[in-house]
Amino acid sequence: MINIVSKDLQKLYLAYFGRPGDPLGINYWLSRSNESITIKEISKHFSIQDEYTKYIGYDKSIDYKINKFYLNLFNRKADFDGLNYWMKMVNSKDYQISDIVNDLVALTNESDSSNSFQAEKDISIMQNKILAAELFTNQISKSITLINLYQPDSISPWQSGKPFIRVSNFFNNITDNKVSIDQVNDVIFSLSNISIDILTKPAIEIKNVSLSIPIYHSENRSLTKKFAKKVINITGGALDQSRNRTNIIALNNINLTIMKGERVGLIGHNGSGKSSFLRLISGIYLPTTGNINLLVEVYPMLQKTFLTSSELSGIDACKAHYLLKNHSLKGFESFLNEIIEFSGLGSYISLPIKTYSEGMSARLIFSILTSSPHDCLAIDEGFGTGDADFCDRAEERMQQFMESAATLFLASHSEELLKQFCNRGIVFSHGTIAYDGPLDAALNYYHTHDYYRQNVSG
Repeated sequence: MINIVSKDLQKLYLAYFGRPGDPLGINYWLSRSNESITIKEISKHFSIQDEYTKYIGYDKSIDYKINKFYLNLFNRKADFDGLNYWMKMVNSKDYQISDIVNDLVALTNESDSSNSFQAEKDISIMQNKILAAELFTNQISKSITLINLYQPDSISPWQSGKPFIRVSNFFNNITDNKVSIDQVNDVIFSLSNISIDILTKPAIEIKNVSLSIPIYHSENRSLTKKFAKKVINITGGALDQSRNRTNIIALNNINLTIMKGERVGLIGHNGSGKSSFLRLISGIYLPTTGNINLLVEVYPMLQKTFLTSSELSGIDACKAHYLLKNHSLKGFESFLNEIIEFSGLGSYISLPIKTYSEGMSARLIFSILTSSPHDCLAIDEGFGTGDADFCDRAEERMQQFMESAATLFLASHSEELLKQFCNRGIVFSHGTIAYDGPLDAALNYYHTHDYYRQNVSG
């Protein structure tokens, strides 16, 4: 079997494109090594990719392309003898651009063997670029947010865009001086206004977590015996029957690391586990097995009834929330006035919540929960905003509220909403994670025939 490592691939990315490999690209070609594909064959694939043919190598002469490879790898143009050597190779036999790159990255250019000083300098510069490329790709790999930052503006037609250009400019200036991790982080930071220190630190770590919810209805045992083995569940988790009760396995063997600053869309059929997952990370449910490490405080917005007792007045509800968050009533009057104004409840704020209409209750709770920003939000699509005349104000406020969060979990069937706020997608299926990756890829997976056939269409 051919043993291809990421450093071999980084050489090709640097030679052809002047930039490090993106994590998805590196992983793709590493997975192809199981097919006994060689670096020479991968080089040929690179030579026909749009990023090279349409953006770098379009309508350029052979000597221009050769000089570009030298600049990308060694920070210099080919010397006279070296250029003649490659031109002779191309003209004398079936020798292609991809063969030049393959030989260059292996440093087999015989024309340079007489200049040992230049050869040593070339090796030193290329090794520094490879080291920096490895550091860059490894850092980017730590967060879906960072992976999404390092993307072209367009694939068809190909447009590299500012991220690729900015990173390429940095690598064009690498010399034989070793590149530090701080320098690499500075480049990554230049791609976003979010600190690299935030995006490379975990917010939530979940290992081997399962969640079982017991059912204690009086009909439990007879119904379970009658139907459990005969009915295939279209939605919801699996049923686990013991002698005394039935458990719904809401989540099963969940393993995830969510980085600070990531904005995660939860996708899946009704009953797939999205809401249970939100309750788990919010501390409403505790895992039945496994471990969950919360390194941020998760703020839940799950149901419009999940807040306080309906026996309390609106003022008491506002006071309870304010005390829970601030541990004192200092500044409460201004907070209460803002809630009254935004919700439009007026004097009804003094009445018990049980006297409110459904829309009034939703407006109060929405106004309270969105009154201040939070580090991490867990939002369920079932959370309502009240009656129609309140929707416009609520929509604008909700957008500002979600944008203010460093880390976000959003469960929704609205792809427009997910694309607006999220960059990572997790697809749930019957309590398990079916897919985890960039949002667009997750949505594509969700729409595949197999997923729909197994989980949605029944």
